[in-house]
Amino acid sequence: MHDAEDNAPERDAGDAAAADRTGEADQTVEELVEYCRVQAGLLAGRVETMAAEASDRIDEIDEGIAALRADLDATDAHEETGASGAGDDAGAEASGDDPERTAGDVGDEVANLSEAESDLQRKQAMVEATESRMRLFQELATAYIELADGLIDELESGEADPDEAVSRVVSFEAERDAPAYFEERETLVEVAAESTGDSIAEE
Repeated sequence: MHDAEDNAPERDAGDAAAADRTGEADQTVEELVEYCRVQAGLLAGRVETMAAEASDRIDEIDEGIAALRADLDATDAHEETGASGAGDDAGAEASGDDPERTAGDVGDEVANLSEAESDLQRKQAMVEATESRMRLFQELATAYIELADGLIDELESGEADPDEAVSRVVSFEAERDAPAYFEERETLVEVAAESTGDSIAEE
């Protein structure tokens, strides 16, 4: 009887210590959940920025196409005028070119049109590259959210293990080369690599 009473303070202390450890473990996992959500938010922000850049570039392409069409129409008009004049003016060359336009003028127009076309192709390639990057950033953002949801499920089920959760996030970032997406922010996998002296590639 007395032994049970004497051991009660020890049991209470043990229960309190266990509760503290559980609370600390939950806090660690909660911090990881918040970390994943912040990472996803940053990635989503980058996607929005890239979308705006792509939209501006597309507007430039549309304007360039309109200008190119106008130049082509003007060139066609010159040729039609020249052909008409050739029929009325016996002194005009049989080629049908506008007598007032020199070979140099024609060459400049062709060069300008070619340059404009090349510029449009370059901008189109930039838009396609940006759209590809947007998809990659969006996929990683979604994966971070899914990882956070998985950690929350473990918390709610009482099965959260802080060490396992940290390892899970580190492995996640290593597999997806997360540092490449965060140029100005250190990722958890980089922190882990620094603390162990390992390179990310070896993870």
